[in-house]
Amino acid sequence: MRTTDAVWLAPGEPQEIQSDLVSRFQQEYGRAASGTWFAPGRANLNGEHIDFHAGRCLPMALAHGTYVAAAPRTDGQLRLRTLDASLDDGITTVTPDQIGPAAAASGQDVSGHWSHYVSGVLWALRELGRSQPAFAVDADFGADLLVVSTLPIGGGLSSSAALECASILAFLALGTPFGQDNPLQDLNAALTRENRKDLAAACVRAEVEVVGAGTGGLDQTAAMRARPGKVLSLDCRDFSVTPLDIGCILRGYRLIAVDTGEAHRLADGQFGDRRADAEAATRLLGLDRLRDALPEQPRKADVSHVLEEFDRLAEQLETLDGRSVEACRRRLHHALTEMVRSEKLHHLLSGEAYGVRHIASTVGDILTAGHMSMRDDAEVSFDIADLVVETALAQGAEGARLIGGGFGGSVLVLITPAAIPKLTAALERISRRIRLLDVAPSAAAQAL
Repeated sequence: MRTTDAVWLAPGEPQEIQSDLVSRFQQEYGRAASGTWFAPGRANLNGEHIDFHAGRCLPMALAHGTYVAAAPRTDGQLRLRTLDASLDDGITTVTPDQIGPAAAASGQDVSGHWSHYVSGVLWALRELGRSQPAFAVDADFGADLLVVSTLPIGGGLSSSAALECASILAFLALGTPFGQDNPLQDLNAALTRENRKDLAAACVRAEVEVVGAGTGGLDQTAAMRARPGKVLSLDCRDFSVTPLDIGCILRGYRLIAVDTGEAHRLADGQFGDRRADAEAATRLLGLDRLRDALPEQPRKADVSHVLEEFDRLAEQLETLDGRSVEACRRRLHHALTEMVRSEKLHHLLSGEAYGVRHIASTVGDILTAGHMSMRDDAEVSFDIADLVVETALAQGAEGARLIGGGFGGSVLVLITPAAIPKLTAALERISRRIRLLDVAPSAAAQAL
């Protein structure tokens, strides 16, 4: 199947990674780790830039993810180090007064540093513990952490959410009554679905209020609540999830994530700018949630009706909340059509669309339509992603699309196993930085 093994990024063997990480922790901090925790990255069949509009998303967890080894401290400090060569700058110390939104606003924290994601979830867990005593963090709790990831950093596969979710499990295990009552792997069985929902929401708070990225919760929910072998149909109106079987697709096809080698950053302003455009359009329509503009089972005609109403309301406006009316309309068009695509996939994969033939072909068409919308309406694609999509389709893929926030990242490809060698060879000619990842729906964040 593979033409060049170096092109493929393997998830690694979890036990070996854990053993190496624990050994390195001892060397780094001069004491033993108290445990290790893992959270997966994610790929998304559909539902980009609509989680914050209460739309439906269809993510699945990857076998690739982030591992955290940790031991508690009693001085409130965090000492953090990553083994990722592109981010590693030695041990970073975060003092108690550098943790949380107030520190971020005052500039006392380490501006723009990956440690924000970790210190942010400690703050968010403390906030959650105010209303849930079992999750209350000891007042002087701190920790030493060592991090390693098998995800491409900035690859649009939610490496940041994986870091958040692995870290919050470490803090929960080491610094709360819940963790004391459920040591080591007992934590996995003790965490209820509602617990996992709350922890995912805490990670969202960290990313929004501390890191400053406009995430809507898709990534954290996928990492914390995934099911092996399943796509999660996530309704962001209430964050309910319906696990859907995609065996009907994977029996004859493969899902491949193509990391383009161009890293993206959700906190650099471009993602937030696109979100602000769509939210301005939502306000013009008089809605709190854009999903409410469409019926329960929306069709293309429903999108047209909403756009007609937008055009009527915007007819005399030169700008919309200081933003381009044309740009706001394009973001609106993307979000609405993405919602329709998500609902179509939900009904297709849940068996509600009886008599549908050629499921893989239908899914492929939805993937490709989603990419065109990300390129033309959301305007978050980039040259190499467009080229990867074109190349995949030329090599016989059923469909392909940019996934993640855009401005860098990865493309998801649905293709037959027989066509993968030709695809791999063609992608190698595009860029030596491209890496391929098998997408096999995997388990949620857990203690190891």
